[in-house]
Amino acid sequence: MKSLKILLLGAFIMLVSNSVSAQKWGVRAGVNISDINADGWDSDAKTGLYVGVYKEIPLVKSLLFIQPEVQYSQEGFSTDYENVGDVKVDYLTVPVLAKVYVAKLLSFETGPQFGFLVNDSDFTDANSFIPSWAFGTSLNLPLGLSINARYISGLDDTYDGLSGKNQVFQVGAAFQF
Repeated sequence: MKSLKILLLGAFIMLVSNSVSAQKWGVRAGVNISDINADGWDSDAKTGLYVGVYKEIPLVKSLLFIQPEVQYSQEGFSTDYENVGDVKVDYLTVPVLAKVYVAKLLSFETGPQFGFLVNDSDFTDANSFIPSWAFGTSLNLPLGLSINARYISGLDDTYDGLSGKNQVFQVGAAFQF
């Protein structure tokens, strides 16, 4: 728990600091469509929301950026397997993405995402830490507004004793200051 607090404090300081004037920060929010890829049984996707903050740190002017984020993400799935029903899992996620602007209007991003369990349903014990990999794209509109989509695939099993990884598709908007 102490390491989680240190990680979150470090991410918060990084996001709100303005030591380099070329850095931009923003807020993002949207809809999650999440499911689990579990061996031996079927599941259906659940919808939830995500909301967070991010900072764009330039590495190569107007081309390549590092984009660390902190966001709250509602995920889960639905299944008839052994009368499990709806499973809801909430995470505090910390993506650290490489972002490339192909043109001022279009950008692509990819990188690791670290998920820390905030809340889970009574289905079973969800793992408290879930590493994932994210791939995304953004349509960058005038005045700092962007429309984005992202696919996130879990790298480890989500639950103890169940071979299955999170899969999340995010669609939303961001506003950059």
